[in-house]
Amino acid sequence: APNPEHPFNASFLHKNLKHQALAQRDAWWSVFLHRHFGSNSAVDRLIDWALSKQNRRHVTDQAIRLLAIALAWFLTSSNRFVRDRATKALVTLLEERLSVLPTLLQDFRDVNDAYVLERLYAVAYGCALRSHDDNGIRDLTQATFDEVFSKGTPPPHILLRDYARGIIEVALHRNLRIKIAARKIRPPYKSKWIPPSVTEKELKHKYYP
Repeated sequence: APNPEHPFNASFLHKNLKHQALAQRDAWWSVFLHRHFGSNSAVDRLIDWALSKQNRRHVTDQAIRLLAIALAWFLTSSNRFVRDRATKALVTLLEERLSVLPTLLQDFRDVNDAYVLERLYAVAYGCALRSHDDNGIRDLTQATFDEVFSKGTPPPHILLRDYARGIIEVALHRNLRIKIAARKIRPPYKSKWIPPSVTEKELKHKYYP
């Protein structure tokens, strides 16, 4: 996964998973993660290495990004232990490589599973809180504002929106120079509600006695 020279690295995985329908991907990928987690498999090795505190200065940003892409796809799992450990592993991996995060968020900006993007902004928020790299926090904050808040209509996803706002609040608290409109990151927001998939009348017709 993290080898930039390998033809089947995380870029190959990303290209294949991203273009699958959510149900199609869950039918095999999420099942694969669930069955292999906890069995000393490649899934465990990637998570454990990212969670470890060993020195990673010799590892290139490109390799770190590839590993982060693979771990980000672990977030699709309905197994909460896989999801939670992958989330913590991403924070540990990236807290000292903030420059990788804006690119990673762009890689998944149009992913068809909102939960993945929610968790990635949670990871970015965790990294911003733990990092001492003001330049990295500034760049991450600017990328977050431009993507989530600049148009004045952030996604109607309360956790994603809150994590994204948290990143920016960290930069504001540190008095970093960023080009944002602070009023846009705070409620009330102008986002449109997600329309219901069925009407109340249809539900009553199908399920009432």
